[in-house]
Order: sequence, then C-alpha cells, then structure tokens
Amino acid sequence: MIFIGKVPYRISLLGGASDLNWFVKEKQYGLCLGYPLKKFSYTIINKLPFDSQKGILDYSVREIYSSIDDIVHPIIREVLKEFHLNSYIELKSIGFANSGSGLGGSSSFLLSLIAALSKAFDLNLSNNEIIEKSCTIEINNLSKPIGKQDHFLCANGGINSFKFNSDDSVIRNNLSSIKKETISRLIKDFYLIPTNQNRNASKVLNSIKNDHSSINKILEIRNIAENFIKDKEEREYKIEEKFHASMRESWIVKKTLSNVMSDYLQDQFREINLLIPNNWIRLIGAGLGGYFLVSSKISYEEILKITNQNSIKGIFKAEISDEGLSCVCL
Repeated sequence: MIFIGKVPYRISLLGGASDLNWFVKEKQYGLCLGYPLKKFSYTIINKLPFDSQKGILDYSVREIYSSIDDIVHPIIREVLKEFHLNSYIELKSIGFANSGSGLGGSSSFLLSLIAALSKAFDLNLSNNEIIEKSCTIEINNLSKPIGKQDHFLCANGGINSFKFNSDDSVIRNNLSSIKKETISRLIKDFYLIPTNQNRNASKVLNSIKNDHSSINKILEIRNIAENFIKDKEEREYKIEEKFHASMRESWIVKKTLSNVMSDYLQDQFREINLLIPNNWIRLIGAGLGGYFLVSSKISYEEILKITNQNSIKGIFKAEISDEGLSCVCL
C-alpha cells in the first residue's frame, strides 16, 4: 500500500510579511488573506519491509540512507526525527513549482509529507495538528525566518484570513459571504507570470529582518490588510473597489522592502504593465523572483494573444482550490 499526501501551493493577497515570526513577537500579531492555488505538491510514501537495510528518497535528487541523521534533505530529515520514524521508507516527491517559486512550495511539500506519514504510520494527526507540526518544524527546528501564513493558506481550502498572535495562537478571521464571493469572482481574472528567477527566500527574509526600516513598512502592510478584512461594507462594487485599492497600496509598500525587487524584475514589471491592461501587478512571495500576480482587465483569449506575440512564456490562470491538505491510500 502507498500513501499520497496532496497539498496546494498558495497565493498570499494581503498582510504578507506581517506573519513573520520576529514581527509577530515584536508587534503582537500578524495577518494574512489569501487562498490555495489549484496546483499541488504530492508526496508518495511506501513503507519498506521491516528487514530492509536502507531507505530511498527521490525528490529533485535521489538519496539512499541508512540513518536519519545521514539524510541531506533538511525537511525530510527533521520530519522523520520529529516523529521518531526509524522504519525505512521509499519516498517520491512530485510538485508543480521549483523551490524558490514564491508560492509556498516548501510548506506545501512539508504538509504533504506529514499527511502521508501520518496515514502510513497510523499517527492519526488531525489537519490542525499537521499544520501546527509543520510550523514547528520549519520555524523552530529548522530556524527558517518565515511565518505561518504559508502553512495555513496551503492547508485550508477556499479564501481564508488568519490572525497570528504572539502567544502562538492562530485565529481564523471572519469574512462575510459577500466578501468571499466578490474575491472569488475577482480571482477568475488573476494570472501568474513566471519571472524565471529562483531565489533563496530565507536570504531575502533575513535581509528584510535586518533592515531597521522594515518594521514600519510591515506595520503599514498589516494596517492595509486589517482595514480590508474588518471593513463591514456589503455592497459588492464597494468591496471590489476597496480590494483593488488595498492590493495596490500594499504592493507600493512591499516593493520598497529590502531585496524585494531587482533591476531585472523592475524591467519585467514595466513590460507586463505596458502590455496587459490590469488593475494591479505584484510579485508573489518574499521577493527577488518567483511569479508576478496580475489582475487583468481583459479576457483570457486576449491575454494569450498578447503574451504569445510578445514572447511572455508560462502564463497561467491563478485558480482557487476548494481543497486544502489531504491524503489517500492506494
């Protein structure tokens, strides 16, 4: 029997950076608003016979291990250590995006790995327990300079907003049905355009942390998100106006954070902005690479025509997934 963990990547819309662990500890809380992308990480686990002498790990490279401590891949090593899983496994990882894509790839993989192992070894972890374990492993065990938004947005289907408190508690913010419906409609006109630049997110995030001007900028990003999340407006056109305005305002602040944009990305941004009529464009993830998210004012057919004529490769619709983390047994 094999066990397949399946978890979406994520799109962060508002509040990104305010979830960073150091910011939450200093400023009491952070916020996020976003959704899981209809693109997935899959982790396939096969439990090897009890008399096996080695385990097999097949991701971007292939590892054969005899001891957990010998495993090169830090996430796999720490997960097996966290759950004291000394039985040998065969692992295969399949994903849409490469590391450094800005779509929450490492968290998506980590969640899918824990979900598959939970089923394979009868750990009986709930979805919330899987999410919390994944946060602990990335933030505490591996000391990554990240926050919790990737884990929570990847693991929960549909549009969600979360508040991350300094005591480590997480609260799901209430969004009205009309606000969710409006955002869902707007997402139908969202597109992702690859920058063809992969980067080390940890280096970018450490740069932001070490820049003393960052904290006030992130406070501003949090305030923009909070104003939209808490707004009681029930008129659809007003929600739409405020959403687009919030996305534009948040991006104006975010792009001034340390190491978010390079000259190369600035050139790409300007080219896309000139070619595609849009409400806004923003870079997804920590910065220096990944994907641009575009809210288009024109049809899919027109988008494809423009991008094909101007050699913009790899564009696709940023569709929302109604499912979060899951695991099946075959």
